[in-house]
Amino acid sequence: MSTGTIEGSGAVVQAMGAPVVIEPILVEPPGPGEVRVRLTASGVCHSDHWAIRHGNWGAPFPMLLGHEGAGVVVDVGPDVAGIAPNDRVVLAWGVPCGACASCLRGAPRKCGHAWSQPSRIARATTGERLEGTLSLGTLATHTVVHAAQAIPVPAAADLSRVCLLGCGASTGVGAAVNTGRVWPGATVAVVGLGGIGSAALQGARIAGAARLIAVDLVAAKFELARSMGATDTVDASVEDVVAAVRRLTGDVGVDVAIEATGVPSVVGQVMAMLGSAGVGVAIGVPPPDSSVTVDWSGGSGAAYPNKASLLVSDGGDALPEDFATWFGWAVDGSLDLDSMVSREGQLTAPDIDEAFRAMLAGEVVRTVIRIEP
Repeated sequence: MSTGTIEGSGAVVQAMGAPVVIEPILVEPPGPGEVRVRLTASGVCHSDHWAIRHGNWGAPFPMLLGHEGAGVVVDVGPDVAGIAPNDRVVLAWGVPCGACASCLRGAPRKCGHAWSQPSRIARATTGERLEGTLSLGTLATHTVVHAAQAIPVPAAADLSRVCLLGCGASTGVGAAVNTGRVWPGATVAVVGLGGIGSAALQGARIAGAARLIAVDLVAAKFELARSMGATDTVDASVEDVVAAVRRLTGDVGVDVAIEATGVPSVVGQVMAMLGSAGVGVAIGVPPPDSSVTVDWSGGSGAAYPNKASLLVSDGGDALPEDFATWFGWAVDGSLDLDSMVSREGQLTAPDIDEAFRAMLAGEVVRTVIRIEP
């Protein structure tokens, strides 16, 4: 049963490029098929910054920021089964929506994520409706989401860590195990060691990769990468990354190369790292109107004679049942989420601004904002 409108606060962005402001919000009861959640923690993801700079993923402003959260269910709307008040949940944008063309033809891993943020949240000062980032809005005390996006969390899991599975960790792990389908004995390169790349590195290790080559511009990240399973590292600030990876593999190339930067030119680089029938996986969100150039023929890294494939991973191409496996890995330590949390902050504009600054400077893997103890 719903308990009426809740007064809370959240990180609001008025328009594209506007600053983050913490404002009072009004969170209405959930409607049919929805749940209302009290947030405990939320990661600050590059996709939040992308949404501020380039638009709210097609949704209008003002925007309630955040999409990598975990918390406790307050109440549920009509027609909700399997979730109840007081359940601990991760909020995941990248689960099948059930409504897009791919879902309707029975291919949920290719979901186009046709979520629409329910208009249940408003600015307390003006009554203006707020749209959540990627239909969630987790940098807030409370939010309302579709019930399918609320994934139950086992009691042994730390919400301040498994919140990363709402986006960054699930996207990276899923890119390795679902999209790239890394197999035991495979050779894998991961370019970009932020939150998504670090998770992809771990997903490839868990899947049984025999050799893991970690590539980044910031050499300080390599110690953590080695603790997560990297067998080799390449400093992209001083080396030609394609030449270095091919040298490390005796010019054979890698079986799977994963791009986790959002830089379009890196997609061409990961394709040039591939060996015969290799698979390139692009994860990072590129700037609007960008393009990719791939060496198509001629040379050892050209895509055509190599029979190379290029796949785009969207949120790790996850299904709800994947999360139970990933929660298990987090609890038993196979998936080290704790080491991915470089810093913690509070739900304040300065702490969120600092999280963005540190992320863009390459100083952190993830900052987690703690919203409730």
